[in-house]
Amino acid sequence: MFEQLGLIGCGLMGGSFALALKKAGLVKRVVGYSKSPSTTERARMMGVIDIEAPSALLAVSGADIVLIAVPVAATEATFKAIKHLVTPNVLIMDVGSTKR
Repeated sequence: MFEQLGLIGCGLMGGSFALALKKAGLVKRVVGYSKSPSTTERARMMGVIDIEAPSALLAVSGADIVLIAVPVAATEATFKAIKHLVTPNVLIMDVGSTKR
């Protein structure tokens, strides 16, 4: 079990994945961030996330698992932005639809 999931992108894909992890008992707490505050607030009200983070960096700070669910065009920049905050033992996943 993971203590904390840092979720960047609380929309349909990220939110669904995070909620499934919670329901399966695989994560205790989800800290989420979305570019749109209304998306993050809705995710919290629906029980998808437990804590709204004011930034992507704060969403992943202290997480032992990270899920990146942003548009494909923003994926690389997101990985670069968080790389200094995660340690080698943190599991990082993304739900991007394309890979190179």
